[in-house]
Amino acid sequence: MLSKVGSFKFHIESYVCDFTEKATLPVICNFGLDAASIHAQQRGYGFEQISQKNMAWVLSRLSIEISEYPGYNQELIVETWVENVTRFFTQRCFRFIDPNDKVIGYARSIWAAIDLQTRRPVDIPERMPGLVDYIDADKICPIEVMAKIPPVEDIVPDMGYTVRYSDIDINKHINSVKYIEHVLNVFDLNSFKEKFIHRFDIVYLAEGIFGNKLKLYKHIDVDDTCIIDTKRENESICRCRISWKSI
Repeated sequence: MLSKVGSFKFHIESYVCDFTEKATLPVICNFGLDAASIHAQQRGYGFEQISQKNMAWVLSRLSIEISEYPGYNQELIVETWVENVTRFFTQRCFRFIDPNDKVIGYARSIWAAIDLQTRRPVDIPERMPGLVDYIDADKICPIEVMAKIPPVEDIVPDMGYTVRYSDIDINKHINSVKYIEHVLNVFDLNSFKEKFIHRFDIVYLAEGIFGNKLKLYKHIDVDDTCIIDTKRENESICRCRISWKSI
């Protein structure tokens, strides 16, 4: 049996950096999702294995805290493990480590497995009984569980876009990280010159598909925390909470 915790190394190339010469939040999220995919695949519960059983993993929630973003030409080590498995969801955690063995961040995620025909969640322990053998409930992920993200009631959107080819992933809906990229485009460059995103929470509420016209609504709290509500007409597709820190 393979170890419960997987460790994977990624290199920060120039094309994954922004104008600050640091890897972007979406890139770090993609590294985490890549690590999760490889970890699951190696243990028999990856995309290829469960797609043969007419199932797919779908990200439901993601919380990530970063204290320091890795820079160009650096290495980033991503550790990942399954913290818990319930009937309809799995909880997967991540730890981000720099080349000097310094922990620079953590993340928590919640996943559902859906039936590809009905698009409804399946009973995970029933359909994947061996997955519970890989639970590591003892390894600590110290960041707080996501608090509820309220809707934004503003009637004037900050930005809108139509879902295009490059937004769609292998499950034929908007890629989970593409939502994050669009959310960050609500902010101007000065926001990223003066501050960095310390914590990012996102909850996925509905499937966005090709051709959907989406609008993003922003609300700023007194503590400089932002809530972004991505809507299709009056339906929330996803909601985010963003906490900034000064550079």
